[in-house]
Amino acid sequence: MNKYCLLILALFGFLNSCSDSELTTPGDEFQIPLESGTFIADLNGVTYDFSETATVNSNELATNISGVNEEGQSINLFFPAALEEGNYTQANGAVVSLVMGGEEGIFSNLGANGQLLPSVIRITDLNMVDMVVSGVFSGEVYNAVAEETLEITNGKFQEIPFTIIESGDGILKGMFDSGTGAVLLDFSTDAVASGNVTNATISGQNDEMQTLVITVPGGLEVGTLTEVDEVMINVSMATSENPNDVYTNYDAENETFLPFTLVITEITEGEDARVKGTFTGTIKKFIGGTGEEIEITQGEIDVPVAAISLP
Repeated sequence: MNKYCLLILALFGFLNSCSDSELTTPGDEFQIPLESGTFIADLNGVTYDFSETATVNSNELATNISGVNEEGQSINLFFPAALEEGNYTQANGAVVSLVMGGEEGIFSNLGANGQLLPSVIRITDLNMVDMVVSGVFSGEVYNAVAEETLEITNGKFQEIPFTIIESGDGILKGMFDSGTGAVLLDFSTDAVASGNVTNATISGQNDEMQTLVITVPGGLEVGTLTEVDEVMINVSMATSENPNDVYTNYDAENETFLPFTLVITEITEGEDARVKGTFTGTIKKFIGGTGEEIEITQGEIDVPVAAISLP
């Protein structure tokens, strides 16, 4: 009888020592926990550290996670939703971009034919007390000029500080003319400037949830930037009947840009930081379009800064 009691006690002790809190996947016991502020990823198997400047900003409708390394190379993770735990993929608008600099150039999860390449961003922990966020990501990004694809694996960001941006006081609008007369389109809802010194965006939307995004690979600075600087504008005129109605100044298939001019007249810092300027240019629906071009004039920008790391 004593033998059976001892066996039961031994089994109980073993099971108790293997509680859920202590079970590990083989190999996990050798992993070193990431430090706060870490932002890393493997690009084609080579580890890159973007922790030099790592920021996260979010408003009611969009979230941007960005990091820069010591060489000035940068990564941006974007998804059109407020910051909360969960998965975000290219299917619901997640965008991943890399600015590698020099001959390596710019990569994004926009493929050669205009399709979004597979990307997954997962927010694993959102600490509203300390205002930090952690997560993982992976996917593919493509360089249209070099016709090169990078595979992103083991992407991780650990306890990156985030900022919640109040919306409603931005201006992002312009006159759009497709040849039948200019029409004012206003994308001031939740308009914001975000990113870092090597990869920034100015974005907003209208009451129909259509969006306008200006992407500046070299980062925002006071002065004039054009298509020569690879400044890109994407305007989604999407409706429930036509969700792919997107116009841009960049022809991915031929690797060419239509004319576009962005003039930044002022960038202020501090709690109420703003970006002000103007924009003009030409956009076209390259994929599935009729060849029609739309001229943009009188573009006006006066938007709050979410998180732009200035030099």
